[in-house]
Amino acid sequence: MVVGNNIVIPVVLWGKNAPTHCISAVYITPDMKNIVTACNDAQLCVWDMLENWEVYPRHMLFGHTAAISCLAPGSAQQGNTLVVSASENGEMCLWDIDDGRCIETTKMSYTHSNMQSYHFRNTKDVRLVCNGYYPEIFILDPFTFEVIHTLMSRVTPDWISACCVIRPTKREDDVVVAISNSGAVKVWVLSGTENKPKCVQEDESKQIRCLNAQTLTCCPYNQRTVLIVCSKYWQIYDAGDFTLLCSEANRCGERWAGGNFLSVDRVVVWSNEGKGYLYKLPIKLVLVLKLNPLIYITKLDIICLQI
Repeated sequence: MVVGNNIVIPVVLWGKNAPTHCISAVYITPDMKNIVTACNDAQLCVWDMLENWEVYPRHMLFGHTAAISCLAPGSAQQGNTLVVSASENGEMCLWDIDDGRCIETTKMSYTHSNMQSYHFRNTKDVRLVCNGYYPEIFILDPFTFEVIHTLMSRVTPDWISACCVIRPTKREDDVVVAISNSGAVKVWVLSGTENKPKCVQEDESKQIRCLNAQTLTCCPYNQRTVLIVCSKYWQIYDAGDFTLLCSEANRCGERWAGGNFLSVDRVVVWSNEGKGYLYKLPIKLVLVLKLNPLIYITKLDIICLQI
């Protein structure tokens, strides 16, 4: 719609029924003022969140032609309003959710199932760490979508199910830890001096009994422990040699969907039924775990059954 001589107001029209907006991904800004939801209809919606937790829709963003698979922040700068979205046909868009503009777009020949933003050493801003339906991990510049590094597997390459990036204490490098669909744990050590673009092969690889992982995350309070969540069980491993420390099966009729550390001795895991379970390691076992990470914990305390 053209108003006057210079102002153009975009108008979006659809048929008898509005988009269903079946949500496929959710992102909340660090200031807790905005929620971005992506959907299987290929649109994004920006919501304003008030202090009393009420939410109101502000923008609906159109730019993808397939279901959106994942979202990630596009910058670590204070007051950042940039969000990156990726769809199942390889499309990627950089949005400014403040005014709804699409700043940059590209189409890759890969389908990303997960993106996470991480500020590597010797970089001015964040990079996107992407994994999905392919055996590599791509590290991208979120402003140009240039591939900075490609992390490749020389031992039993397979699709990457989940990955995380950690910065070990008292070390001058970043470590990418990933697990493949077939249960191979892989580790890449990035010193920040790698040339770009560069294909980096893994430094370590180990096969464990963990298929089709949903989540892999390192405990921020004790980097010696790693949580891996699969649909039928969740497990905690020693990050040093990936020795199994503890394991817990899913509840009858439910499948685990994800999890995270809340503290050094507490883990929250949620299921596809919308239930969350909070597990607490006994203090004595936590103390022993710090001294001897090879201990196998056979029983966990459930302190909250549903949230």
